[in-house]
Amino acid sequence: MDTSQSIGVYFSANDVVYDWTIAFLNSFRSFNPDLRLILIPFNEQCDHLLKLSDTYQFEIYTDSSFSRLEAIGQSFELGYTSTGPYWFRRYASFWGMLDHFMYLDARQIVLTDLKPVIEAVETLEFDFLHYDCAIDQVYEPGAFRQELLKQGRGRGFNSGRWASRKGLFSIEEFEQLAESALKIRNQLNPRNTDQAFINYCCDMKPVRYGHFAEVIGGICQNGWARQSGKIYWKNGKYYLWDYGGLDHKKQMFLLHWAGYKMKPLMPNKFLFYKYLLINQSILKWVLIYVQLGLYYLFLFPLETVKKHRFFNTTYHKIANYRN
Repeated sequence: MDTSQSIGVYFSANDVVYDWTIAFLNSFRSFNPDLRLILIPFNEQCDHLLKLSDTYQFEIYTDSSFSRLEAIGQSFELGYTSTGPYWFRRYASFWGMLDHFMYLDARQIVLTDLKPVIEAVETLEFDFLHYDCAIDQVYEPGAFRQELLKQGRGRGFNSGRWASRKGLFSIEEFEQLAESALKIRNQLNPRNTDQAFINYCCDMKPVRYGHFAEVIGGICQNGWARQSGKIYWKNGKYYLWDYGGLDHKKQMFLLHWAGYKMKPLMPNKFLFYKYLLINQSILKWVLIYVQLGLYYLFLFPLETVKKHRFFNTTYHKIANYRN
């Protein structure tokens, strides 16, 4: 890669996800002490978060296009969330300060040096590299999705972790693509507005995109915290031990908790708390782990019962009857 070019990472967060962001920042700087890091404020609720900029050496990126991107998000919104349009701010990264970049949501931890991952966009001649895929989270079953799949498109990638290059899209192009996407709004996921949108844009342009693990190799196929196997540390890297599984002994380069609330019973919680508690007092460490122990003692059995098919089905039948 041309050393005169600027590379780095954009991330999005606000004060609502402050603790998630602390864990993200601690993990990021553990493996990327010098990589440029830029915050795209999720919305105006960022007072506490902005005070961390010197500690973690990140810049703040604001742009006049935010309002136009939010307008696109609002046009896709079906009433599921009042914050959905703010997710579209992340797409200002395509005309931001970095020539090649990665975008990351804050509800995850970074477990490796990201510079080679970002550089792969150019060195392997891709426009866009993505990670986890779940097509039902992007496209609804139907003719449009079937046609994309016939054409070798429609991967249905996650919008919270990807790498690309400056200039791939412009705000004007996004507005044009949004206008055409709204004509088939019923064939896009009703909730995941920003995820459906960026997938549609990449599929319609189209761009040269690929999956990090498939393109680079040696990386786990997905980074969702709820997956089989155990994460372990060896020679300065994290790997997945899942004997008999396709990702056995492959590297974990990030781990995310999409769809989870921060709670003691969330999967891989100990790895999350390891990075959350960096530079915290021993007292805070003790309080957190005492709390984890108590939750495990009293709530784990309850959670197990709730997930049992008979009890779960009965509960929902009673709840539906009462409504």
